[in-house]
Amino acid sequence: MFARNDRQLDNLRRSVSTVRRLSDGVVGIGRFRIGLDTVLAAVPWAGLAYSLGAGGLLMAQGVRARASPGVLGRMALYLVADSLIDVPVPLLPAVIDAFFTGHTWAADVLLKHMDETIYYEGTRAAAEADPEFRARLEAMAQERRATGKAKMKRIVYLG
Repeated sequence: MFARNDRQLDNLRRSVSTVRRLSDGVVGIGRFRIGLDTVLAAVPWAGLAYSLGAGGLLMAQGVRARASPGVLGRMALYLVADSLIDVPVPLLPAVIDAFFTGHTWAADVLLKHMDETIYYEGTRAAAEADPEFRARLEAMAQERRATGKAKMKRIVYLG
């Protein structure tokens, strides 16, 4: 169920990016973009079905990426709000959905969280015994002490 290696994490990122693009960014006019979520919101129940399916997929990918509970909670808030917009009232949900891009926001939260996470293909014990990994962590700690700019990254052991 969980991603176990870099290849699976890359596939997961692509999946999240695809849902993001299809949901809220298929067609663009300047900075304004619409996707399947907006188009299907004009059809009673179709928008809700799509929104729940796409949201479920994003949440499942968040779990597979071992996102923190806080990130999963933020994603869930965006996705529930986006799905509640898709009530079966003709045309109104499509107009609102065009401006409330909950799938994009949830995907962006997850992708940013994944970028701020160090994934190690192995166990914690293997990571602690790996001189290259220890050197990477020490370099990050030195940069943080020297500049105050390097963020502390969360470490996830995939093994």
